[in-house]
Amino acid sequence: METPLEQLALSPMSKLYQEHIGFIKAKNVDGLLNQYTEDLLLISTLTENRQPLYIQGRKALQEFFESRIFSLEDINITLKQWAETENTLMIVEEIETTGVNGEVGKVEFYDNWFLPNGKIAIHFAGVIRYPDGTYADASTAKIEVPSSPLGKLYQEHIGFIKAKNIDGLLNQYTEDLLLISTLTENRKPVYIKGRKALKEFFESRIFSLEDLHVEIAQWAETENTLMIVEKVKTKSVNGDLGELSFYDNWVLQNGKIATHFAGVVRYPDGSYQ
Repeated sequence: METPLEQLALSPMSKLYQEHIGFIKAKNVDGLLNQYTEDLLLISTLTENRQPLYIQGRKALQEFFESRIFSLEDINITLKQWAETENTLMIVEEIETTGVNGEVGKVEFYDNWFLPNGKIAIHFAGVIRYPDGTYADASTAKIEVPSSPLGKLYQEHIGFIKAKNIDGLLNQYTEDLLLISTLTENRKPVYIKGRKALKEFFESRIFSLEDLHVEIAQWAETENTLMIVEKVKTKSVNGDLGELSFYDNWVLQNGKIATHFAGVVRYPDGSYQ
């Protein structure tokens, strides 16, 4: 999928997204802020050291837009993936930027929005391809999973997958969970809603693997969010080996995963978005 912004199918979410980009181009900070909740959280990995930047609340968001985004002269967007529900947006976009001095840059983002009441409460703004052409999974430095509640939950998650422990996995999610995955043959999103559908998803897709090895390329967390990029090596029951990279973003409610954005950074054939 490569869709110019103007060719988006009309929906409440596409309208909100087009307004979002319009506000950025017009440097309309009030319009942008009104799209977010008062206590919003935005996590960005477009930083010099590629470590996460946490933006909390509208005041901090205003400073973020005015100091970083509004310094651009122009932006041009091509959408490469799009997935939406009533209160989520999960996209990959290629953005060409023009600076005030005429310099041109390109970056590829994944943008995941969680909107519980029509406004953006949580915004994962992650980079797939950085302006220098390198990708988010290119890091060779090993990142250890922290010994935090989210780190422990993630370690348990991977352990349950390796052990094919479906009950353990399901208990990590809310009853009315939503998981969106783009690891499909046609790269179009699949929507998993509720524990019954999640059980079928794990048993038919994930548990068909004989083994997997996971390395963390990026890690960001708050009390109720997890935002990571992970490199995964797989081995099928037939002995076939595979490599791919994911971005996994979780929104938790009462300690359980309510929304799970499971997007692909690098597909098994080696291609990126």
